[in-house]
Amino acid sequence: MMGYEFATYVNKYLEMKGVPTRAIAKIDSNPEKSKHLETATTKLFDQEIDFCNLRKEVYEEGSRIPTKITFGTPEEDAYRRDTTINSLFYNVNTNLVEDYTKQGIPDLISGLIRTPLEPFETFFDDPLRVLRCIRFASRFNFQLVPELCDAAKNPEIKDALMHKISRERIGIEYEKMITGPHPLLSVRLIHDLELYSVIMSPPSNIKSGTISDDYTAVKAVGIVDWLCLQNRPRIESLKAVTKQEQRTLILAASTIPFLGVISEIKRKDIPTVQLVLRDSIKTNNADINTVSTLFTGMSSLKALAEKNAMEGNVPRSELGMLIRNLGALWSTAIKLAAVKDILDAFPDSPWTRPGEVDENLAKEIYMKYDALIEAAHQYGIADCYTWKHLVDGKRSAQIVGIKPGPQVSELLKYQMMWILDHPKGTKEDCEEAIRAFWNTKQQ
Repeated sequence: MMGYEFATYVNKYLEMKGVPTRAIAKIDSNPEKSKHLETATTKLFDQEIDFCNLRKEVYEEGSRIPTKITFGTPEEDAYRRDTTINSLFYNVNTNLVEDYTKQGIPDLISGLIRTPLEPFETFFDDPLRVLRCIRFASRFNFQLVPELCDAAKNPEIKDALMHKISRERIGIEYEKMITGPHPLLSVRLIHDLELYSVIMSPPSNIKSGTISDDYTAVKAVGIVDWLCLQNRPRIESLKAVTKQEQRTLILAASTIPFLGVISEIKRKDIPTVQLVLRDSIKTNNADINTVSTLFTGMSSLKALAEKNAMEGNVPRSELGMLIRNLGALWSTAIKLAAVKDILDAFPDSPWTRPGEVDENLAKEIYMKYDALIEAAHQYGIADCYTWKHLVDGKRSAQIVGIKPGPQVSELLKYQMMWILDHPKGTKEDCEEAIRAFWNTKQQ
């Protein structure tokens, strides 16, 4: 019996018992997309449930696509699973958990991730299982057994993961890792298994800059955990406000080795991180633009934070124009800039174990960035990236007697700085300021 047919019977039984049912979605098999079995999915008591038949898979050398998939016994199905803890069955007739590998329950108790079969064989059959093992380990905060780690480091397995698995599948696993409960553990395991350059595969067209050691990514994510995450923020303003912002900070921190590295495509300079996100883990355009914006603003934010700390009361217009350049990402960019500043100042602190880091470490640094966020709110410019000009470009050109053209952009920039410095200024005041600015410029 296939998954959809069985799920239909389950719904009929629930209806007989007066239990509400949900629609069943049928996902057909598609071997070209590594989807080898028909699967039915629905919700049962608010839990997402997948239904599919027990199966046995046979592979040919050099391919992760099974040459033959047949109905299998529970034991055969158990041994084709990624991990022993994922090979346990619950027998609805006996109300007992069945452990056909004889290792699933002990590993669940001990907090271990192990493959049912010999790990090299398992990973060579399907290299994606390496990443799934990392994901399960980070999801449950479990340990990988030594023989699994040795197999994952094997050059043949790394080569197979590089060339036999689609980048879309790698990206999906990575997304689940960084949005899971222990993203730092995921990034650390990727480093420990020497897989960072496999997942974040750098392009060949690098023009300038040097890719940092991949351990930099681990430390950066560790600082995000220590500084910004909900469970232990150093200071309220630097805490990730939403799950989406938390994901953004982790994604950006995990690609920080590519900060400042430039590639060239058709004689055009492109931040290398954009190509890594696009081609290596297949993120969407929103992610690519977001991380690129955060990286672009990092040096300016650091300079402004230091200036504010030394001189106090950073000019309203200077902070406001930077916020306008960063848009809605401005506060996230400040948090990431704080992370990078701390990383540069304290590279040897135990960032892979944030709980062991001194509570007061880097306080002087992160307070500088807190002061920027506080200044933005005190000035009332937290949303200034949405503000409109008091005088449009056409009128600005008329005021100074020029034709519309590139010079108008300069007038509009000056005008916004004036608006930021004169929050109570009127349109008439603004026009007079534009005229005075242009007259001074012509002298």
